[in-house]
Amino acid sequence: MHAERVVAHRRTMPRRSAIDLLATSMVTVLRLARVADLVAAGLSRETIAARVRSGRWLRPFPGVVALQSGALSREQQIVAAHLYCGDGSALTGNEAARRHGLRRLPEAPELHLLVPEDRHRRCLPGLVVERTARLPPTVERGGVVLAVFDRAVLDTARRLADRDQIRALLGEAVGARRTRVDRLRAELDIGNQRGSALVRDVLDEIAEGIQSAAEGWGRELHARSGLPPMLWNPVLRLPNGRFLARPDGYIVEVGLAWEQDSWEFHPPDEDDTARRRADMVGAGVVVAHHRPRRVRREPDRVLTELWAHYRLAESRPTPDIIVIPHAA
Repeated sequence: MHAERVVAHRRTMPRRSAIDLLATSMVTVLRLARVADLVAAGLSRETIAARVRSGRWLRPFPGVVALQSGALSREQQIVAAHLYCGDGSALTGNEAARRHGLRRLPEAPELHLLVPEDRHRRCLPGLVVERTARLPPTVERGGVVLAVFDRAVLDTARRLADRDQIRALLGEAVGARRTRVDRLRAELDIGNQRGSALVRDVLDEIAEGIQSAAEGWGRELHARSGLPPMLWNPVLRLPNGRFLARPDGYIVEVGLAWEQDSWEFHPPDEDDTARRRADMVGAGVVVAHHRPRRVRREPDRVLTELWAHYRLAESRPTPDIIVIPHAA
């Protein structure tokens, strides 16, 4: 139970004014309380209802009041949702994934909370309540109880219908080494199967080395190109074992590297693109490079250019390179 959780006082107490109530432990630091706790403290239900009707107080969810008239902040919405869902509930989905530190998330104003299977709470505007027989372990971030990382990520992904959004989310989670494909697959296998098919497809892509939506577009384009198999995000080393590069794609049989010039994934302060390509060319690798926007908007022309680079690489001796496939 997190630090901001309301603590009920069941002993008989004299009726108090709203100002007195703000000083009690029944009201969170965010001016939120369960109606039942206020009644137990001596405030009548009629008084509470009158203050809500007058606009002095708000009722964000059934049985929960905010001792204020203005709109609730995001933190207040989350605590109010926890108060409504009760002890043992956990925030999951998009908001939880964000609080775990992920960035590549779509905007999703609704909150998603998990509750025990035998607890009857209904979904409401802005709030998805999911009853589950398999409540996950939880962690606390900023006083909010969250489902653990893997569950929060998958609960987010299962509710997305856009493949690129799922690629971005899972690619970030795995690429940052916060989890692994096998862990996510295992969690997906034992969890709610609704919305899992597309998530499984994207996990298969990531297992092959795809780490972003842009690389996913490249994979789809390569799949219809007729070119030989391509490894995704392999590590290239020189014969002496020295690191050479990690191109987005690599065709081993001819020594062709394919780079997608996405500033999001290869920003200047992290990687000197020009030096990396010069090193590959110096080692005998032919390098093709395209902006993701062109892959998306001019796929046929990009394919023509890829084939031209492939024929150039085919005409040259295969470079003496150690190729280490991506490990998911």
